[in-house]
Amino acid sequence: MDWFHVNSKLVTVAGVVVLVAIAGAWYYQTAKTRKLQNADKQLLLAKQSLQPGNPNVQLAESDLGKVAERYSGTPAGAEAGMLLAQLKLEKGDNQGAVTYLKGLADKLSSGPNASAVRGLLGDAYSQLDKPADAAAEYERAAGLTAMPNEKAFLLAKAGHAYMAAGKHAEARRVWEGLAANQESPALAAEARVRLGELVASPAKG
Repeated sequence: MDWFHVNSKLVTVAGVVVLVAIAGAWYYQTAKTRKLQNADKQLLLAKQSLQPGNPNVQLAESDLGKVAERYSGTPAGAEAGMLLAQLKLEKGDNQGAVTYLKGLADKLSSGPNASAVRGLLGDAYSQLDKPADAAAEYERAAGLTAMPNEKAFLLAKAGHAYMAAGKHAEARRVWEGLAANQESPALAAEARVRLGELVASPAKG
């Protein structure tokens, strides 16, 4: 008897295992695609409550919150969360925005939306008149983006926030880095101006 006949049961079992693995991978990918499509659809529906002319902010907040929670981990879920935080900021609920964004940032520690969430958290801290906290978040956001211009812009916001907080050593570190940035000449020029201002003014106690 040849090897195949002797080991036919093993071959059959191996074939079944391979088929199950393929079916499992197909099901997982299909389910993932369907989830992304549903998330995009629900986000679009939630945004309709914010259409100009007759926006329903209360309904939008409710719908965006559901999308952000149900589809956490998807691009649509992250966008819904950021829109919800922006609505909180627009109505003056700055502390609510900070609390919500801190939770969202913990969930999105990496990925394409991580930097945007941290940057928005920095804006929320600025609205709360906490420039030192804002600066720290802007720096974190800068560290999470691979786009040079966005990184430089966020670092400039951090530099301004550190100056507002009277943290001149931190501000100087940020502005010195930007002053040497050849990819953003406009921000490099501003950085040199800010460094001159730091020399001329004492740090706050």
